Amino acid sequence: MSIDEIVKKSIDMHYHIGPDILPRRDTVETLIKNERGNIAGLVLKSHAFPSISAIQTIEKKEDDPLLIGSITLNYFMGGFNPSAIYASATMSKGNPLIVWFPTSHAENHLLKNHSQYEIPPEWVKDPNFKPRLKSELKAIKVTDWNNKLYEKCVRVLKTIKENNCILATGHLSWQESYVLATEALKMDIPTIITHPMQKDIKMPIDIQKELASKGAYIEHCYVMWLDRDYPEDYPLPAIKENIEEVGYDHCIIASDAGQVRNPKSSECLKTYMSLLKKEGISEDALAKMAVTNPRKILGIELND
Repeated sequence: MSIDEIVKKSIDMHYHIGPDILPRRDTVETLIKNERGNIAGLVLKSHAFPSISAIQTIEKKEDDPLLIGSITLNYFMGGFNPSAIYASATMSKGNPLIVWFPTSHAENHLLKNHSQYEIPPEWVKDPNFKPRLKSELKAIKVTDWNNKLYEKCVRVLKTIKENNCILATGHLSWQESYVLATEALKMDIPTIITHPMQKDIKMPIDIQKELASKGAYIEHCYVMWLDRDYPEDYPLPAIKENIEEVGYDHCIIASDAGQVRNPKSSECLKTYMSLLKKEGISEDALAKMAVTNPRKILGIELND
């Protein structure tokens, strides 16, 4: 299968959608228009709102890509809020729902975001935007000082399980992600380790391999290499080495795109896979990570 064919059958498991606090290149309507016939499906993410509500506003046509909703457990959604998960899962009407653990409000994210602001105004570039100081927020953690999950986090896991959702670790520290993912996998919850190579997370490869051996999927994103001020932080040979250490059966390729400055999802995936192919990853392996594994995680089959 050629890279073009792989991209058309791919499901991008991480794509940011607008309208949002941060600028985004697409709404659901423009995304459908731009990606019809180019990609099989996308998981739509927002740091601030449940994306299923936007998905439900459109009338789907037969050749439109499959759109999967998600919720992110930031303060915008009430943090560890089982009712918010239940509502989005119910609105998904039988389709899977991704539950991202905190991103913008994770302690790890706030500590390593060097701005004094929760959302730096230079990211928003709107003169009407009123940024909040990080000091106004209590950072979200999933573990206590004994490295045990908080009870409110356990309740969220139970809600995820009861509603057949999929967990993604968000911007937690790798130590928190390890505890969370280990418990989720014990509960047979499909689990994605969100871009563990990202320099604010830096999950050790041995930990990635351990979680993968228990059933987790390790995410590798276009944005990790091609949309950074310092791409040398994520050299392609290191990405290839990490993927091969974990194994193709336990990795996924996603874009993490949707920012105004980035191309659309299908173009991001094509570029990223082409670069990985030049590094020596076969087309069969790329198809495994972009086509086969996302379908396994989502528990779906598509006629494409």
